[in-house]
Amino acid sequence: MLHPDKIRYMQRLQQAATHQHFFYTSGRTDLAGFDRLAKKFAEAYGTELSRQTKHKHRMAGEASTCLHAVRLTARSANGQRVVDWVLLVSEGRGLVTRREQLQDLRDPHSRLKSSDQQHELVHDGKSWSWRLTHRSYNLCLDRIHRIASLSPDRRRQIEIDGVLRDADAEILLDQLYAEPGFRLVRRQVGKLVAELRRDWKRLRPASGPQLSERSFLAYVRFLPDRPVVNGLTHAERREAFLCAFPEQAKNAVVY
Repeated sequence: MLHPDKIRYMQRLQQAATHQHFFYTSGRTDLAGFDRLAKKFAEAYGTELSRQTKHKHRMAGEASTCLHAVRLTARSANGQRVVDWVLLVSEGRGLVTRREQLQDLRDPHSRLKSSDQQHELVHDGKSWSWRLTHRSYNLCLDRIHRIASLSPDRRRQIEIDGVLRDADAEILLDQLYAEPGFRLVRRQVGKLVAELRRDWKRLRPASGPQLSERSFLAYVRFLPDRPVVNGLTHAERREAFLCAFPEQAKNAVVY
């Protein structure tokens, strides 16, 4: 399935891992290329079979498969939107295990990463969840220490709701609290914010701008499927319909 946004895409990959689809191969293409790929995988590997049929195959010792992809904002050389895709496979025999060079997402050296390479899917002994990669986390730590230790002549102040704040620290906090609220990401964001507050108390004067208070990073709620069809999201299909048929569209339902 082609998803319109990163969160739905990451949720479905997490669900696939939870249902023991531990092996995967991935790639990047454009919309036209993904349509061809999806048809090929459906015919060869049964990616679009019903959940019940896939369960029967697994009980018979056969591998089941699922295909998930996300439409990115970037465009290919021919102007089409770029698509990142992942084919996930359960244990078992089948054509897919013979044809495809599969990686194991349980292997620390081949963990499945998000499209922007900022997050990785891991099992921490409790369940599958996404977290910031070690590189992303360490880059955040370096940024925290760099911002907190800026010399007075390099500090930038802004006014928020009538209160002076440090511009760089507030931008960083905005970005941290915009992270997708998966369980392990929330834990990491909490540690990073605590580190920023410790550094701030240690390196910045109490008379200067202080960090704003933020509410906790909310959990990611479950998002229903909103597949991209013919390159368009549900909202885009509705908008196109409304523009083409304004009178008929008043009471119409666009799928």
